[in-house]
Amino acid sequence: MRELPSNITKLSLLVLLGYLVVAILLGYWQVIRAPALRAHPYNDRAQQRAHAIEPGQIHTADGQLILARHKTPKGWVWAYPGREVYAHLTGYNYRTGLQWALYQPLLGLGKYEDAWRNFLHGHPVGLDITLTIDGAAQATATRLMRGKRGAVAALEPNTGAILVLVSAPTYDPGEVLDNRITYEMFRGDPNSPELNRPLQGLYPPGSVFEIFTAAAALESGVATPRSAFTCAGSETVAHTLVKCRKASGHGRLSLSWALADSCNIAFAQLGQALGPLRFRKYVKRFHLLDKGNLSLPSKSGKMADVTASQGEGELVQAAFGQGATLLTPLAVARLLATIANGGQVVQPYLVASMKESGGRVVYRGRGQRLGQAVSQQTVADVEGMMVMAVEKGTAGAMAIPGVQVAAKTGFAQNPHGAPHSWTAALAPVGEPQVVVVVVVENGGPDGDVAVPVAHEVLKTLLQR
Repeated sequence: MRELPSNITKLSLLVLLGYLVVAILLGYWQVIRAPALRAHPYNDRAQQRAHAIEPGQIHTADGQLILARHKTPKGWVWAYPGREVYAHLTGYNYRTGLQWALYQPLLGLGKYEDAWRNFLHGHPVGLDITLTIDGAAQATATRLMRGKRGAVAALEPNTGAILVLVSAPTYDPGEVLDNRITYEMFRGDPNSPELNRPLQGLYPPGSVFEIFTAAAALESGVATPRSAFTCAGSETVAHTLVKCRKASGHGRLSLSWALADSCNIAFAQLGQALGPLRFRKYVKRFHLLDKGNLSLPSKSGKMADVTASQGEGELVQAAFGQGATLLTPLAVARLLATIANGGQVVQPYLVASMKESGGRVVYRGRGQRLGQAVSQQTVADVEGMMVMAVEKGTAGAMAIPGVQVAAKTGFAQNPHGAPHSWTAALAPVGEPQVVVVVVVENGGPDGDVAVPVAHEVLKTLLQR
C-alpha cells in the first residue's frame, strides 16, 4: 500500500506528459505549419479557396504579359497570352511550371499573405511577378527553333539574369487540358514537349566544352595559348582512339588554333597533360555539375570519375566534351558567363521582382556569386581564342558587323542518331553584355544548324 502514492504520481506524470506532447503537436500543426498547409497546392480546400483569390500575373522584363487572369462564374482562372513562347515557364496548370513554383506568391498565400492588403481590396489578391526574361529575344528563339528539338539559354553574365529560356518542341498551354485525348497525346508525344530542355536536358557538350578545358589548362600553368600540339587526324591518346573533325588532321598547331578550329586530338592531349586531379578541381571551381537552383526543376550534370584507376581514357574524352560527360544547356551558359564575367561564377536567377498590386516591391531577385574560378588573364586568353574562332575558324557565321563576338561552335556525338549541334557565344568582347548557348538535337556536325539561331538571338539581345 505504501507504493501506491508513488505509482499514482508516475501515472499522473505520464498522463501530463502525453497531454503536453499532444498540445505541442497541435500547436505546431495548427499555428506554425498552418499557413503553409492552407496554401499548399495539393490541399483540396486550398484549391477551392484559390478560385476566390484574384491571382497575380507574370510579366517579362520588357513588359509582356505571359500569365494572365480572368474571372469566370466559377472564380478566377489563369490564361496564357504568350501561348507556346512561354509554355515551359508558365506550365499548363497549377502543378507545372511557375504556376507550381510560385504558387504561394501568385495567390498571396503562406508567407506572402497580407490581411491588410486583402482588406483594402475587399477580397484576397496575389502578387504580380516580373521575370528577367527578354520577351523579344524569347519570341525570336522560339520562332527559330520551330520544327527542331533542343534548347536556347541566354544570360546577362555580370548579374546572372536569365534573358532567354526556350525549349523545343514547345506547346500551347491553353490547349493541353482541353480534353483527355489531347492531354494523353501530349504526355505520350515521343518528342517530349513537356521536357524543359534548357534545365532538364542532359547532353554531351562536345567541342564547346573545350572552352572549359582551355581555361583549366591555362590557369593551372599546363599550357599557354602558344603551346604546340600535333594532329594527324586520328591518334591514340591514353589507349583511347581519338578522331579529329578534319580527317587529314591539322598537323602542328597552337592551343589557340586548336580551339578556334575545333581539334579534338589537341584537347585530348591537353586533358591528359592536365591530369585527373586538376581537371576535377576546375570542374568544382566552375560549378559545372551544379543544378540551376531556380524556381523551376533542373538537373545536375554528370561526369565519369576521371580519378578512378580506369579514368585516363574518360579524362581524354571529357577534355573535348565526350565520353560520360553530360551537361544542361543552362550549365554551359553559366560556364560561358564565367568567362564573360572575368572568371567570377554567378548562379543565374529568373525572378526579377514580386510586387503588390499597388506597386510596392516585396521581393527583388539577384544572382548569387559563387567564387572566382580563374583569373582575368586566363579569361582574356580564352576570349582571344574564341574571337579567332569567329574571325578565322569554325564560328565565322557568328560575326556581327560593328560588334566583336567571341564564339565556339561544335558537335557532340551521341548513341541515338546524328550529332547534336552546339553554338556558344558572348558579346561584345571586353565588356560582354550577353551570352547565348544553343543546342539542336541531331542537328549534324560543326554547329551549322545552331549558328543561325544563336546569331539572331544574340543580335536581338544586343539591340535591347
